[in-house]
Amino acid sequence: MLGDQDPNGRRALRIDGVHYLSWTEEQGFPPEIGYVGSGESRYVLLDDPTGTVHVTRRLWLMGTIPAAFRDRMPDNAVFAPPA
Repeated sequence: MLGDQDPNGRRALRIDGVHYLSWTEEQGFPPEIGYVGSGESRYVLLDDPTGTVHVTRRLWLMGTIPAAFRDRMPDNAVFAPPA
């Protein structure tokens, strides 16, 4: 249920064919290029049966997943509405 999470706590998110990477507070801010902003991003992992809403203020836009790779990199999350 960790989704695509690395040992440092960053989580790879694929939402509507777009690839994002979350960063933890301890890691500071992601690189300037691709940084989504300081607003709150809320998401739910598709394989989480509890529907837990995760919140991050540090989200990095990796880019659109090319159509040729979408079968190998399917969506694993959806954005949740604001609280």
